[in-house]
Amino acid sequence: MAAYLISRVADPLFALTMGVAASMSRIRRDQQEKSPEKASEIGYGTVVQLGQQRLQRWWNGDFKDL
Repeated sequence: MAAYLISRVADPLFALTMGVAASMSRIRRDQQEKSPEKASEIGYGTVVQLGQQRLQRWWNGDFKDL
């Protein structure tokens, strides 16, 4: 019998949520380090757009400069 932390359905959703949150935090931190003068202007809307671009490039097979 498998042991679940929350439930059979909620465990994968929790893992997906944590993964997305971690990647958004990393992208935001990378962008703030890249341009510290605009660090206060970088919000999560910018991060989501950049994440979508990276995901699209990955999906298309362009693995350079991700």
